Amino acid sequence: SFDSVVGQQALTTTLKNAVKSGKLAHAYLFCGPRGVGKTTCARIFAKALNCEHAPGPEPCNECAQCRKITQGVHVDVTEIDGASNNSVEDARSLRETIGYAAMEGRDKVFIIDEAHMLTRNAFNALLKTLEEPPERVVFIFATTEAHKFPVTIVSRCQHFVFRHLSEDALVEHLSGVLHKENVTFEDSAVRLLARRAAGSVRDSMSLLDQTLALGGEQLTAAATR
Repeated sequence: SFDSVVGQQALTTTLKNAVKSGKLAHAYLFCGPRGVGKTTCARIFAKALNCEHAPGPEPCNECAQCRKITQGVHVDVTEIDGASNNSVEDARSLRETIGYAAMEGRDKVFIIDEAHMLTRNAFNALLKTLEEPPERVVFIFATTEAHKFPVTIVSRCQHFVFRHLSEDALVEHLSGVLHKENVTFEDSAVRLLARRAAGSVRDSMSLLDQTLALGGEQLTAAATR
């Protein structure tokens, strides 16, 4: 859910209100450092748009539409890796797919991850679609390098900038995860992990997994060091 996304409250509130009010843009640009929730928010947004109980600020995560998107098998929600699908042929193929109406859900959503890897010709092929988008189609571009986007694309997107998390926010998040997992921990150990993660939620979770694998039943400062 949007409420489970850590440290990006201004962005998630804006997205929730957009879904609830039905005032949607045709294209969104999510940019920011790695591991802070860009792709996660894109998936939640896709669920909120297609949830059987929409319009509402949050997806229910229980209906068939939400479950399919969570599992990555929804026919109307397409995730594309910009690094390996970056040619003009890929963009043209995508443009042809866009013309078809949604088959199961309310909206067709295209999530393009690492979108700065698209070639200039691929961007140009998408430009016409962004200028005159079909009804009920939403693009979400996620990138760590927004400065590589052509201005013509950026100007047609709602631009959301994701921030690094503070050390305190990461400590709170990791502590919450450990409480839910019923793992005992030392506060100093969590603080060490949060400092090492340098603002990235994903890095903090990877470090936590790795440290727990070393330390066993509890998280200690000694094992973390």
